[in-house]
Amino acid sequence: MQFSEVLSSLVADGDSQFRITVSDDWGQGRATYGGLIAAAGNEAMRRVVPRDRPLRSLQTTFVGPASAGTWTIHTRVLRVGRAVTLAHCDIVDGDQVAAIQVGVYGLARGSQIAIRPPVTEAPRKIEEINEVRFQPERAPPFLQHFAHRWARGAKPFSGTRSDTICFIRHRDPSPLTESHVVALVDCIPTPAISMLTAPAPASSLVWNLEFFEHELGFGSDRWWRIDTNIDAASEGYVNQTGLLQDPDGRPVALSRQVFAVFG
Repeated sequence: MQFSEVLSSLVADGDSQFRITVSDDWGQGRATYGGLIAAAGNEAMRRVVPRDRPLRSLQTTFVGPASAGTWTIHTRVLRVGRAVTLAHCDIVDGDQVAAIQVGVYGLARGSQIAIRPPVTEAPRKIEEINEVRFQPERAPPFLQHFAHRWARGAKPFSGTRSDTICFIRHRDPSPLTESHVVALVDCIPTPAISMLTAPAPASSLVWNLEFFEHELGFGSDRWWRIDTNIDAASEGYVNQTGLLQDPDGRPVALSRQVFAVFG
């Protein structure tokens, strides 16, 4: 299923409950790709939160693995303020909670404060970088839905520490939506796996995605950029930060994740 087809499968099952169907080509290890899980929850909360309130923060805790099939999403509006709406959802696979989310959606406010994260020039231009070919025998299935061009980053399991710079985009030709961008941000592996010397799994536990720009009027063939840095790592847990840039090179979102690394 293309990403837009997954979103289109979301149907109401009451005033605040929804169902969504996900195919097994979105698999990541023994679970479904976390970016798709987060995007599905955001899309469900968008059914109960007006679209004129842009997404400011999406907080996702991955409770357990979600398998392919039909999930139930229970949504609840926690508070509606003059400018900000807070919503909550549980994503349930069978009788097990797979993820819980809190979405913060807020109208723009007048403010004297305007700060954007600094950006650096990529070491190579996107035109100079070959696109990574999807290899089904070596890569998780969900990667077939995304295109990658790596400007910086060590190979997985090479025993090398390296921050990463990667140009990314959906292969789905449908127009971009907010949920498309949510799913896109998570489509590269944690840089921590390059520090390992042998294959070992890594699993995202908590993901906070914070938007400060909301322009989505880009063609589906345009390349976004994600720069990812490891902030700390100890006792099997990795803390990392990512900066998303839109196809025009503007910083638009911060991604903060806690990973468990089994190696």
